[in-house]
Amino acid sequence: MEIFGIILSIPAAFVVSMIYCLFVAKVVTRPERLIWWVRRASQVVLVLLVVEVIFVVLIGAVRSRAVVGSTSYTAHLFLFFICTPALANLLVFRHRERWYFVPFACTALAFCLVLFQYSVSESLYGINGDDGKFSKPPSISQR
Repeated sequence: MEIFGIILSIPAAFVVSMIYCLFVAKVVTRPERLIWWVRRASQVVLVLLVVEVIFVVLIGAVRSRAVVGSTSYTAHLFLFFICTPALANLLVFRHRERWYFVPFACTALAFCLVLFQYSVSESLYGINGDDGKFSKPPSISQR
């Protein structure tokens, strides 16, 4: 069943990215100071994603959560949802007149993020969410 979710994430990400890029290209045109802040925030978000990916690749999801702490999964989910709009911001602001090519890059990133999310979640919580290192312990049934 997960494979359907992964496959359906591609057209969903494309449609949402197309709408978001159209909004950024046509509506967010001024003030320049706002655009500057959005660019900087988007760069920070993408750098944090790169840092997380390097961290997970080098030491693994379980050990990275143990090192960073319980907020690591919250930060991971935040990056999962905010990285695709951050990439869209950077590309649309750079190529505003050709914004319609940006959703393809955003869809590719979103697909990679979905695969990364599945990998991290299964490493931390197990396939069913109850047999991983950080899943809740089984409850003891009472008589």
